[in-house]
Amino acid sequence: MENPPQNLYIEGNINLLNKLGIAIVGSRKCSEYGWKQAKKFSQALSENNICIISGLAIGIDTAAHIGAMSDIGNTIAVLGSGFNNIYPKENKELYEKILGNDGCVISEYSPNTKVDTKNFPERNKIISALSEGVLVVEAKYRSGSTITANSAFKQGKKVFAIPSNIDSKLGIGTNKLIQKGAKLVTNIQDILKELNINICKDIEQNWKYKEREVPIKYKIVYDIMGNMPIDINTICSKTELPIQDVSEQLTMLELNEYIRSLPGDMFIRV
Repeated sequence: MENPPQNLYIEGNINLLNKLGIAIVGSRKCSEYGWKQAKKFSQALSENNICIISGLAIGIDTAAHIGAMSDIGNTIAVLGSGFNNIYPKENKELYEKILGNDGCVISEYSPNTKVDTKNFPERNKIISALSEGVLVVEAKYRSGSTITANSAFKQGKKVFAIPSNIDSKLGIGTNKLIQKGAKLVTNIQDILKELNINICKDIEQNWKYKEREVPIKYKIVYDIMGNMPIDINTICSKTELPIQDVSEQLTMLELNEYIRSLPGDMFIRV
């Protein structure tokens, strides 16, 4: 990096810093397609012994971290604040889950440093610097994800992008990156071949749905939900539970991949 941080604060498995890593980044307000692809690529790369690096943001970052931990993989989260001020707050559970899964959390800021959006571009440079390459799943024009990708270009790293619908705002950034020289990818083979890595496991086996029983403590909220989006206020009204209890259950249901959050505080079953 140019102007690297003077200090790095690290929690968890420091040995992951010596492991081959791929960064996966993208829009906070991602589409269902973007979430699915981020999780799919993350899980497949992780199963090929590659550490997944991202920024703990909602949306694509969250999908990448979750996908990395779907089996036996680990993940690194890079923060733009101190450990005592996790951002966003709704990802505090994900932060704890990463550490509980032998993962690693990194920040250049001391533990009590508060959230400041001015820190995020520097955080993004660290994400790209830690990786062998950056995969951008969905990104708006001139977004934080394109900052990460441009940092990777400057650092001499590989940049990969999943093509998007040309009519989608979330596709402008990725399609522009492809025009700029990012490698268009449709599967992990495209990434691994570019990095001269042998493929150990096939991507296709990663996307088989497994029927799981929802834990009973979350069923009150889960049973209210269906295949159509529902907002948190409606869930509170139907369950007659306080909003903080509903919010906590929704967070845990999403982290365990029973539901998906959508823009506007809407939720839907996976």
